[in-house]
Amino acid sequence: MNEFLIYIFLFILGTVLGSFYNVLIYRLPRNISIIYPPSHCPNCKAPIKWYDNIPIISYILLRGKCRNCGEKISPRYPIVEFLSGAFAVISYYKWGASLDALIYYFFFSNLLVMSIIDWYYFIIPPQLNLGGLVLAITVSPFRQTLTFKESLFGALIGTLFLGLLYLFYLKVKKVEALGLGDVILMGFIGAVEGPFGVLISLIVGSVVALLYVIPKILKNKSLQFAIPFGPFLSIGAFVGALFKEQILNWWFYV
Repeated sequence: MNEFLIYIFLFILGTVLGSFYNVLIYRLPRNISIIYPPSHCPNCKAPIKWYDNIPIISYILLRGKCRNCGEKISPRYPIVEFLSGAFAVISYYKWGASLDALIYYFFFSNLLVMSIIDWYYFIIPPQLNLGGLVLAITVSPFRQTLTFKESLFGALIGTLFLGLLYLFYLKVKKVEALGLGDVILMGFIGAVEGPFGVLISLIVGSVVALLYVIPKILKNKSLQFAIPFGPFLSIGAFVGALFKEQILNWWFYV
């Protein structure tokens, strides 16, 4: 098959899976079954027809509104579908037709779903978080870019580091600066990317979080607000996965 057609196919497949990710994002925080009831408008409860459920295209044709009641549809839906398609293309481009490409695609997708849920609800579903961690360690012996020992060590380092930080703030500072979901997420990242991924995720994630927080501090003139850390750790993990070689080369060069 022509390489260009492969990318087109993967992007379309990714957008279809992205449609399912939107279901997870909406239903998991609300403890609603992801199987029943079928897709419907949250406002009028009307079932969504198949032709109104085509990833990205249906949103454009409907002009971002429900066909039945006219309620606005969040642009998050096509954005998630597009990103899922992009992740499929990026994973194939980076790792080729391999198990690693498949693992990284679902890793990126999982991070996307968890990040959006964490951003809006300040929770990270354990089904995705802990389940992803266990699965990542389980499949690590069959990977080419990471060994079982590296996966296990990365999971332990990530969980231990943030776990100790979590306990320090909870016991000494008497505040819950981090959530247990963040601790498990760091272990999940380590299980997929190894110890190096933990380091990069923490560094990049902290820098991006700081860039986000500083304007809010200047605007509100206060530190009395909370932000989810999961999305920032996920950004760091994404950067670490894609640019590991470049970062390592720069690291040892300087």
